[in-house]
Amino acid sequence: MSRIDDFTDLLFRKLAIDDLHFVEIECKKRVAPEEAGDLRDWLLDRKGVKHQKSAFFFDQFLDTPSFDLLKKGASLRLRYKKNGTAVYLQYKGPGFTKDGLLYRSEFASERLDELVREESHHDIVKFTDFSVDAILKDHAGPEMGQAMRRHLGARTVRRITSGPIIALYQKEKFEVELGSAFLEPSLDRVSAFYIAKRGLHALSTFCEFENEIKAEGGSLEDKLEHLDEMLDFNKAVEKKFDLRREPLDKYHRCASFFLK
Repeated sequence: MSRIDDFTDLLFRKLAIDDLHFVEIECKKRVAPEEAGDLRDWLLDRKGVKHQKSAFFFDQFLDTPSFDLLKKGASLRLRYKKNGTAVYLQYKGPGFTKDGLLYRSEFASERLDELVREESHHDIVKFTDFSVDAILKDHAGPEMGQAMRRHLGARTVRRITSGPIIALYQKEKFEVELGSAFLEPSLDRVSAFYIAKRGLHALSTFCEFENEIKAEGGSLEDKLEHLDEMLDFNKAVEKKFDLRREPLDKYHRCASFFLK
């Protein structure tokens, strides 16, 4: 059995999904705010790195009232793009780290036009006309619902009714071509808020460097074939800047206060 075959077996066991096209491979690093501008300039000037776009969007993280997804290491979010007019439900399952890279499952629904309203009637805090179960049934591929019920349990999925944490993003996205795969480094500035009864409560503002390897069609074999190039790129960034490994995804970094 080859090294790639051994690793795909590990991914099946660890991530508990049926299709490895839905595997996300990335690294996360904490960036000191005073270094963010220099890191952006370094990426802009580096040979082979193409600036894709500057993006602004926000996420509403969803959970049960008792934060069951947070406790299980998963995250679910409504992502609002294009000034809030394009909304998608995105799920990331529990993952694991190896050689400084984070491996986890990642799924997304189709565009949810029904959630875009002129007046929300506080749906940003509580669902009234829609449920996660209904969105999974009508607007997502079967793989997404199967993974969520396997990771979380059907009862927990039905109890996802709360969305009190909002994260606003300013993202600088880049691309590095690798042949059959490509890197997608990005520099993020995130401001997170908790929706309390008396209004928004600021949780955290931070900068983060991410680097994800992607392939056309989501081919895991193509991603694994170019992992060494991804690791070399990460080493070049770490050699130039004092970056610290970030073990938490954005939801767990923003909401970890609630586990204390």
